[in-house]
Amino acid sequence: MKKLVIDLGHGGYDPGAVGKGGTKESDVVLKIGKYLESMLKEVDLDVRFTRMSDKYVSLGDRVEFANNFGADYFLSIHVNSASDNTVRGVEVWQYNNDDKHLNEFCSSLCNEISGIFNIRNRGVKLSKGLYVLKNTSMKAALLEVDFISNNFCEKDLNNDDNLKSIARVIKDNLLKLYNIEDNKRLYKVCVGCYKERSNAIKVLNVAKSKGFGDAYMI
Repeated sequence: MKKLVIDLGHGGYDPGAVGKGGTKESDVVLKIGKYLESMLKEVDLDVRFTRMSDKYVSLGDRVEFANNFGADYFLSIHVNSASDNTVRGVEVWQYNNDDKHLNEFCSSLCNEISGIFNIRNRGVKLSKGLYVLKNTSMKAALLEVDFISNNFCEKDLNNDDNLKSIARVIKDNLLKLYNIEDNKRLYKVCVGCYKERSNAIKVLNVAKSKGFGDAYMI
């Protein structure tokens, strides 16, 4: 089975970035992580989290955990901060860009998360200095969801529906990264609406005659 480590940044006495309203980066990413854990339970993927409670885990321990587990990929989730409180946007960091699939994953995360909040897509960036990217033995990425130093961002990150949407975007793109089909997702197709029941029945029968045996009328 393919393996993944999801690293939820900071925790315990290290809250990470803190918004003006007191919202902690560590709490935000933990909530996202818990939604992700629930969404990935039925997926054919061995997923481990570096923390699932508000506890401190050192950078060294996070890297050692991932390396010992032998993960195929490592994703670290964070929330950014800046001295300029007007700044917003999502970005993803990589150590290098020599993995086509990871490049596509990171680019898609930026596109889709920026769409949730209608914020700037700051794109995929490279860093040789970020500890977890530099020292993990597998391909790794570090997601910065938005800038909690921005008041509107802080408000958005206190909305559970928004955090669920972020988790869903991450989950969907992880399935693409690992080439895993989501067998639990269903798509409904509607052919049309009719005032006359007889017309609806005719269309239903046409659909069934074309091989769509599970078509039904509501």
